[in-house]
Amino acid sequence: MNRGVNQRFLAVVIGAIVAVVATGLIGFFSSQQMTEELEFTDENIIRSLAILSSVERDFLLIRVNALYHLSYAEANRRAPHENTIRHNITQIHQHLDDYEKELIVNRQDGELLQRDRQLLAEYLAALEKVLAASNAGQREEALAVVEGEWKPAGERLTAAFADHTRYKERLVDQVVQQSMHSGRRNAWILLLVTAVGVLLVLAVAWLFRRSLHGSQQP
Repeated sequence: MNRGVNQRFLAVVIGAIVAVVATGLIGFFSSQQMTEELEFTDENIIRSLAILSSVERDFLLIRVNALYHLSYAEANRRAPHENTIRHNITQIHQHLDDYEKELIVNRQDGELLQRDRQLLAEYLAALEKVLAASNAGQREEALAVVEGEWKPAGERLTAAFADHTRYKERLVDQVVQQSMHSGRRNAWILLLVTAVGVLLVLAVAWLFRRSLHGSQQP
């Protein structure tokens, strides 16, 4: 009799342990998945948005300094602005290189980056014409390039940067929505497993109690 009681008692204990372990494992893996998704958002998407913001800032500084360059007739007053322009160009190339090495998440992201590079090359080609004409004192020719090539190229590049930024922002929203959906789904699974575990323990306990009473009858 004692052996049978011990076996049933052991079954109750094992059932309780299985229920607790299953609940804990589901909770652990759920939190791990959400952590990984949030780390991806922080390490990749947020960083890529920061780089795109830096590129747009440098691009704006190029435009401002190019306009100052055009406004001065003296070479010594143009030189600091051209130096700033060259520095900002280098910064943009460095940012885009870093993006390409580490932060492209899919084919569309890569295509948007290549479009940024292509339009940047067109913009810089027009900028070089503007600076060359400005340095040569050919103001009318410089203004013609500004209106015919430089400004339109700048508008296209601005639109491309904005499109790329909006795409990465949508990825952030997608990751957040996916994490929320996963969290809700895992919460229901956790609740279901907990309920099943409780019912299992109750059922085994009831059988144990029943068998115990049966074994005590003469």
